[in-house]
Amino acid sequence: MDTASRGLLDTVSPALLAYLFGFLPQNDPLTEWVPGELLTPEFVQRLRESQFTGFALAKLPKGHGLLVFYKGRLLEAWRQEPHGYEAGTTAYRNLMAELALGGLSLYKLRLEGIPCLLSLTQGSPRFLAVAPRSLQLETLLDSLRQEHFSGALVVEDGSAGRAWYFYRGQPVFSPDLPRDLREGRVHLLQSPGKAPQDLFEVLQREEEERRRQQSDRMWESVEQVLREYMGRGAAGALERLRKSLPEENPELLRQGLARWLTQTLEPGAAKLFEQLIQRPR
Repeated sequence: MDTASRGLLDTVSPALLAYLFGFLPQNDPLTEWVPGELLTPEFVQRLRESQFTGFALAKLPKGHGLLVFYKGRLLEAWRQEPHGYEAGTTAYRNLMAELALGGLSLYKLRLEGIPCLLSLTQGSPRFLAVAPRSLQLETLLDSLRQEHFSGALVVEDGSAGRAWYFYRGQPVFSPDLPRDLREGRVHLLQSPGKAPQDLFEVLQREEEERRRQQSDRMWESVEQVLREYMGRGAAGALERLRKSLPEENPELLRQGLARWLTQTLEPGAAKLFEQLIQRPR
């Protein structure tokens, strides 16, 4: 993620972000505070297929979480930690792992609400931590309207605060506009200029890379075993193995290689193979 496009992630506390997420519009629920274990991969797939647009709020054992969907694409995942936060694919994996111990709500949003929401975590700062007294609020709101601004105006007051969201210069979620800002710090975040990448696609690429690395590790290990046991015949045996065993599933590949080594050479060869693939790199 571009360091200039991290919204408030590194400016305010995770507790404040969780507080702001908790005040997102909840008038159109898909489901409210169900056991988190119900967010199965199959349910997530249905959200994708139905082109769900909205967000999920999660209550976790040690904090809160957020997922943001746009037409079935996962554009943000955020997870609160005791001393920080996670975002992106790492947050999604850990959030899904923890949901069995937590609760979940899903709320629909109109399409224009998503860029405004994303400004909190992926937006570009117009200004940060400005004292309210230094702002001419009416002039600021007029300029946002005239330039068709999309994003969020946030007032931070400790671990609490309030946000007003705009899409093309008009308020969204609520017609109310701030009238008087006196306390705290004020932040103005502009929505991402281009659509964020789909985290589901990123997760798929990461999984494919993980599988590729696992398979490569196994082939490297079995090559060492073959050289140890077969000497010059190792190259031919390795070539035949590559043609006969599937590589798509690393676990099936491991089982197939171990079985072949046991049956063709000896159990000790399979044991050496297992030791090599488990050895730290």
